[in-house]
Amino acid sequence: MNRTEILPGVWHLEEDYRVYCTLVQGKTLALLWDTGQGRTDLAAYVAQQVPTPCLVLNSHGHSDHIGGNFRFPQVYAHRGDWPLLAAYACLTGRETPVCPLEPGQCFALGGRRAEVISLAGHTKGSVGLLLAGEGLLLAGDGLNQTLLLLGAEAAPLSQLRQTLEAVLRLPFAHYLSSHAPHPLPKAQVAVHLHHLDRLRLEDPSRPGPYAPRVCRSQYREQGRRSVLLIDRGLAEEGESLP
Repeated sequence: MNRTEILPGVWHLEEDYRVYCTLVQGKTLALLWDTGQGRTDLAAYVAQQVPTPCLVLNSHGHSDHIGGNFRFPQVYAHRGDWPLLAAYACLTGRETPVCPLEPGQCFALGGRRAEVISLAGHTKGSVGLLLAGEGLLLAGDGLNQTLLLLGAEAAPLSQLRQTLEAVLRLPFAHYLSSHAPHPLPKAQVAVHLHHLDRLRLEDPSRPGPYAPRVCRSQYREQGRRSVLLIDRGLAEEGESLP
């Protein structure tokens, strides 16, 4: 498994192709952020690499981030995405006990502290993990360069705007996405926010599995790009789209 050390004791793990989990090690406790597709035995990896107890946190409830939950005795996830975890457990026959993960919840790891923040948008229960004083935010899919708001689990665009505005007020310089190998600058969040004021919806040239229900908008600012794939239902429900 490919791994990159982002900060001392913070490793970005490529669990499957372009699917990343993050391991955060403190002196007394470790956190595993997401469990990927479930194709790699992350529980065995953690047992070999981590000298302390380790808690497993889900950034959100999509299958490419919770696929390995079944390998652990319990996981933490936001209640807003518990229906997604339950649906996946029903589909696979693999159920893992889930503990609540709420914005404002803090984890003292020994020498470092992690705080849960809301990243509602991609899903209603999307959360991030802010490493206080270290300038790094773990963002799951909540701040990807291509943001997907699809299906009943997606939050409305008005909620995404609130999320982006709140994130810009947080003290960090870079963030990790679950589908990018390296940290992205905080400036990317501002580009996403500005994009919401300049939406130009069109049919995507390569809609993939999402057609025909998806609209796409692209925006560029100072060499950075923001792409939104938005469920047509959000537009039809009267969201503030140009």
